[in-house]
Amino acid sequence: MSVISGLSKADFKTASDGLLELSEERLRSIMRTEPITDVYHVEQTPFARGKFASVRKIRHLVSGEEYAAKFIRKRRRAADSTREIQHEVAVLALCGGCDRVVRLHEVYETRSEVAIVLELCAGGELQHLLDAEERLSEASARRALRHVLEGLAHLHARRVAHLDLKPQNLLLSAGNEELLICDFGISRAIQPGAHVREILGTRDYVAPEILSYEPLSLAADIWSVGVLAYVLLSGYSPFAGDTKQETYLNIAQCQLSFPRDLFRGVSQRAVHFIRETLVVDPKGRLTVEECLEHPWLKDEADLPRAIEGVGFPAALTGDDDDSDDGTHSVNGLNGVNGVNGVTCVNGLNGVNGVNGVNGVNGVNGVNGVNGHTVLNGCNGTNGIHDEKEEAECEERDKPQKHAHARDTSPPFPDAPSTPKVSRKSRASPPSVLALCKKFQPDYEKPATLSHAHAHERAGGECACAGAGCLRLRARPPPDRAVLC
Repeated sequence: MSVISGLSKADFKTASDGLLELSEERLRSIMRTEPITDVYHVEQTPFARGKFASVRKIRHLVSGEEYAAKFIRKRRRAADSTREIQHEVAVLALCGGCDRVVRLHEVYETRSEVAIVLELCAGGELQHLLDAEERLSEASARRALRHVLEGLAHLHARRVAHLDLKPQNLLLSAGNEELLICDFGISRAIQPGAHVREILGTRDYVAPEILSYEPLSLAADIWSVGVLAYVLLSGYSPFAGDTKQETYLNIAQCQLSFPRDLFRGVSQRAVHFIRETLVVDPKGRLTVEECLEHPWLKDEADLPRAIEGVGFPAALTGDDDDSDDGTHSVNGLNGVNGVNGVTCVNGLNGVNGVNGVNGVNGVNGVNGVNGHTVLNGCNGTNGIHDEKEEAECEERDKPQKHAHARDTSPPFPDAPSTPKVSRKSRASPPSVLALCKKFQPDYEKPATLSHAHAHERAGGECACAGAGCLRLRARPPPDRAVLC
């Protein structure tokens, strides 16, 4: 029987920084102090590892039942992280009755670390399936997203935002029939009227309002669901750039496109769902309940028994057009405030008055032609496309398949590092790179991949229980700012 079975809502309280807290009495009843090796056999080799944590398979010495134990160091960079660890335990305890959230079994504590004993999901991370198969079938993606949203509905009903939804934090049961949410290390409790500001999340999945240092909200998870849907259906990240800063800029401007080579065979309902979730204004996004009622997800016809992946054909063929309808869909970002106040005249992609990441303002951008939005600095003249410019523009807009490359950034302190999808849906304009060099020049230069290596199938970046992290220097947060 789980040691957290006797907890009630009255045992939890929310601190001003969004961390859940349990009373001292409840903590003492949960935290076991005897050596974990007295109760379990602990495998020496972790199956996932981070800078400050590792996950090992353990087996109960009496029953023989297997679990996953997440061992977390209490001190990170000379700072005490006990409150964050207790918050993660409290969130898991709060969600103990949900079948779509990994179950908490026990917690062991020593002077230097905490071991959180969790349900073992034999199917492993959803990311591993993507690494092997590149993407999911549309029916499998519907099944996976329904499971994610059912777990998210349980969280949001308790005013908890996960803030790090991605394939590494979604675990498959044996046989790949069920999907469970894990890793609540950077989750936050969102109370009405409270304004918690932190820059948290994983690079490709973070919502634009978080980059703009606006208050955290439950709607940030819906943005991540939209990115997740795009990744599951195409195998590509919708906003990934060649650098971190370029990725942040793509997110801030919501530069969204649906290349035909990647979305051939994907239904318009699926595309509509992604568009309804990837909306810059958090108030304009679907709620978790509306997502579950969306026609694409509500349709249970042809749902598979298991979540299955499908690879791309050996050679992508067909029209090279960069969108499902021959045009680019760009959602303008209005009124989102940056941080450093840098102004960039003659900005990007026809977005007027856009305040981007770190205060970069795009002004008087690219002009469209005949209702089509022309990206990457290509201007139409008097309604007529210049053939040379159009050819150059199309060449840049073709989907570029990047290898799954591991992030060289320091890992997020809570957890182990595993691969991450970061392939770009299309190349980005050179002007973005020049722009990015003007703000945050203190970032390390990204690793360069050769052309041959960029088209290999390899491991990815970032992690299930953790990820490559960077500490933003643009504006010091009140407590902690971590972006994986």
